[in-house]
Amino acid sequence: MSYTVIENFLPRTIENILEETFQYNTEWNYVSETSGNEEEAIDAIDENVKECPQLIHISHWGGKDNPMTFGLTRMVLYFLEIATGCTVGDVHKIKTNMNIKDASYKGKYHPPHADHKSPEYFTLIYYIKDSDGPTRIFQKSSTDPLPYSGLKVVGEVHPKKGRAILLKSNLMHTGTCPTENENRLVINFVFKADNLKIDFDVPNTISVSHH
Repeated sequence: MSYTVIENFLPRTIENILEETFQYNTEWNYVSETSGNEEEAIDAIDENVKECPQLIHISHWGGKDNPMTFGLTRMVLYFLEIATGCTVGDVHKIKTNMNIKDASYKGKYHPPHADHKSPEYFTLIYYIKDSDGPTRIFQKSSTDPLPYSGLKVVGEVHPKKGRAILLKSNLMHTGTCPTENENRLVINFVFKADNLKIDFDVPNTISVSHH
């Protein structure tokens, strides 16, 4: 199981609106950890795992919309339909994460996790702005035996404004705090989709052309 990188995902105007909104005009909530998973998400053997607090903004969760940002963030999934020909169905979650600069995270990453245990859901990670702090993809999914143990990084995708990653929601992955930039801003979408004809067996990249 693997992932697809989507370059030039959104028109420039929408890229800019998203960055301005979440960099300067959004209310944030503090949470004490990044993954929100059970304790087994912490692999004591993996010395690279380092948990930390983060700031989050919920646009949609539990069937409830945040009127301040739901319309703007939900629009991103319309562009996924245009780019891939899929039809987005049930939207489980739309959540924006802000990680603050922390030099101690050089070479470290947050606890690996899956966004949803069902293989019927997909995850789209959209990078709001340029920063350091790659998303790391691992070789296991939540349906594998001992999914939090013996993980190996099989891919790294670096934050770039307008770039997105598409993967199945049960694939293990994680982010990290930036060590050079002020913050790292990503939107996490978890949803179902029909006719999403993407090969998830190998990493691949597609680029969107906006006319």
